[in-house]
Amino acid sequence: MLIFMMLSIPFSSSVISYSEAQSAVVCCDDAHDVELYLVGGSTGELTPFSQLLTDEANNAVIANSITSQETVGVWSFGRVWPGSIPDSTWNLVINYRVSDAGGAQINATATVKIGSQVFSDSTDLDSSVLAQGEGQIQFAIPVEAMSVSASSEIELELSARSVVFSVPGGDAKLEFLWGSEEFSSSISAEIPLMELSIDEPQVEGGDVYLSAVIDSPFGLDALAYSDSIEMFVDGLKVDGDPIETKRGDSIVVTWTWTDADSGTNNVQVSVRLNLQPDGPLIQGSTQFTIQVTDTGGGTGTFYPEEEPLRTSGSGSPLAIEQLIDLSSDDGQLKMAKTTILEIDGEMAFWMRWGMDHIGDTDLSQNSVLFSWDKGGVTDENRESKNIENVEKEQFERQMKTRYRNYMSAINGMQLQSNELIGDSGDFDTISVSVDLMGETRVVNHPLSITFSTLQSLQSGQQIELLRSFTTTQTTPIWQDYSITVEAKSSVLTSFGNSEMLESDYLSFSHSRFPWGEVITIEASSTSLDEDFTIIVQPNDNLLFAPMPLTIITLVIVLFGMFSSLSMTKNKHRRFLNLEFILVPIIGLIYLFSYPPLFVFGASGVASMLWVVTGLISPRKQKSNKQAQPEIQVDVPTVACPSCDTNIPVLSDERPLRIACGGCGKTIKIVG
Repeated sequence: MLIFMMLSIPFSSSVISYSEAQSAVVCCDDAHDVELYLVGGSTGELTPFSQLLTDEANNAVIANSITSQETVGVWSFGRVWPGSIPDSTWNLVINYRVSDAGGAQINATATVKIGSQVFSDSTDLDSSVLAQGEGQIQFAIPVEAMSVSASSEIELELSARSVVFSVPGGDAKLEFLWGSEEFSSSISAEIPLMELSIDEPQVEGGDVYLSAVIDSPFGLDALAYSDSIEMFVDGLKVDGDPIETKRGDSIVVTWTWTDADSGTNNVQVSVRLNLQPDGPLIQGSTQFTIQVTDTGGGTGTFYPEEEPLRTSGSGSPLAIEQLIDLSSDDGQLKMAKTTILEIDGEMAFWMRWGMDHIGDTDLSQNSVLFSWDKGGVTDENRESKNIENVEKEQFERQMKTRYRNYMSAINGMQLQSNELIGDSGDFDTISVSVDLMGETRVVNHPLSITFSTLQSLQSGQQIELLRSFTTTQTTPIWQDYSITVEAKSSVLTSFGNSEMLESDYLSFSHSRFPWGEVITIEASSTSLDEDFTIIVQPNDNLLFAPMPLTIITLVIVLFGMFSSLSMTKNKHRRFLNLEFILVPIIGLIYLFSYPPLFVFGASGVASMLWVVTGLISPRKQKSNKQAQPEIQVDVPTVACPSCDTNIPVLSDERPLRIACGGCGKTIKIVG
């Protein structure tokens, strides 16, 4: 076999060769200091993962003074890794709150049970007096050296033998608080946690695949909730996103190292895992000899034989774009919806790997791809590390009927397809297409999947246009998501009354134009816990449709405007001009998609107001100023002694007083 491999290397860069070094266990026989958080109710659990702390604290309440022993809570750590526990002191810190009393004095005991061994510590004089308000009680529990097996269980019990309140009120009580980010009660312990191994490297062309194997009682949580895991070669960090797979109960994390030199490489390979932000650091290293014969081959991404994990705990990016068109066809209301999901990260790699395994009979029965029809996919196409057109087309065909399970299953995308795309029972047609975004290889590269649906609607019936579609995820499949929705109606259809419920985070708008209505929804970095519902009442009633509504509204408004202007041709228009400010208000009511009754009512009231104003507007008064009569040549005149203005004398009466038209003085004519 070795001779065959040696002969085949010069002729094929795709051959995977193995170094002579063996896989090595690099960590850990020793125990590690770890913080175990109290979560759950009074019968709860101990966990090293702060991500499991919730927003709301759990509590146990002592409402009256007690003189006999009461159990506050019992928390167990049933997942113990075999090994040795050294002589150490375990420190328990638990939060409390004293209310409606000046304080409390407590006699409490914290007990740790490891297998059949029991260790405990009680409050002393200094720690037994609890001040009013919030604080912490601490216990230092001495633990002796011992060995533990996988069947061993660690159990923490907190009990109170007596509680006496000082200056108590009617509602005096003592609360013990744990399990939230604000009240993160915990016990620091020194226990064995896991085993780390480094597999012997695999070489493909110029790519060297380095795998760290995590064996622990935490399963995938050890990877999902750990602070970080890193691989180093000769002290230099290996860049790139690793590929995660399961091997029985073990988690395998594989990096691609592309900096190996051609020939023999003697390297030190190290792995470091930070289980918690402040420790413990679990690490180990070993030496390998790697033979690289072709530095030009390889894809730069490890291709696992087993189905890759969908997440390492950080989650994948998800961007959603949805385009909706509402129209009427032969009297039937139709809604066409195009939903585009752009996927990156580990989920994109998982989907690519799945397309390259359509029809694979070796898939686990737990796989969402199990029993998919292979169609025209041949053995040569399958597992070729490349997605051929026949595989892509078969995936698209299968998704038309299997998308609900593929998207919604716990071992799938964990997205509620009914809320995002719609109920398949309502669809007239559905089609699915995949865009590999210029990369057909099974590597870390984004892709998009598009669902195009058409369904018939009943006019006037309220429907949910979109609803929150993410499920509760114990291990994050998605980081968060961005979403953009644009819904348009035709000139003869309307979305009717629309509303966004339950959420203030998403941006929602509904606008009306003569050529149709537009609903837009936008949000970025949306939390998976965000709840929202978008409801509409689509219809094809002509009175609700944008174009007929526009025409009717314009007729009403123009009638009122021209009628009032005609009535005030010889009247004052100052009041009417002031009332014309209602025109843009009507326009805004129309634009912001208020119900048609509001639009008709606003335009009708405004038009009636203009007509009434036109009727009661006052007429313009005629000018009292008399026109100066023309001076006839035969009318005698007299010159004004002040300004020499010729003043016509229009009367024979003497004496006669007349006013000068030039200077305004009055002169008297006597003869």
